[in-house]
Amino acid sequence: MKIIKSLDEHFEEYLMGSLLIGISCVMLLQIFMRLIGESLVWAEELCRYFYLWSVFLSISFTIKKGIILRVDLLVHNLPRTIQKIVEITLQLINIVFFSFMSYYSILTVRGIRMSTQSSPAMEIPMFLVYLIIPLGFILTTIRCAQQIYLISTGESSIEKEDFLQTQ
Repeated sequence: MKIIKSLDEHFEEYLMGSLLIGISCVMLLQIFMRLIGESLVWAEELCRYFYLWSVFLSISFTIKKGIILRVDLLVHNLPRTIQKIVEITLQLINIVFFSFMSYYSILTVRGIRMSTQSSPAMEIPMFLVYLIIPLGFILTTIRCAQQIYLISTGESSIEKEDFLQTQ
């Protein structure tokens, strides 16, 4: 149970941190290789793919933490009950949007898989690179549903101080 709670709280952070460490290590290796007169043809491509994965993971991370970029000046001036209704409505809209994006990104990845396209330098199947798009959208949809639950039970970030005020 402790492991599940830790993954719920830190899943995206663990993955994004690992990807950032991976990017740093590969770039340092590339710098070292260039110093000795060699070059890794796959280093830039791998870093680009790691960066792409971290971008799609960060969407669900910002939803989970409640720090996604939005204009909420009007919402903060409403009574708490109305704030909760607005927040739940916004999360429902997010669920519809990210479900739609999940569905069509799955179709896209399926099409890429059938094309047998591979990456230029590493020659890995491109559907593996693009797999993060539906995974990121599905994870974001789950986090939006989780936010609805937290808002309904009073455990959401709207009950806490605003993120910018704590800085």
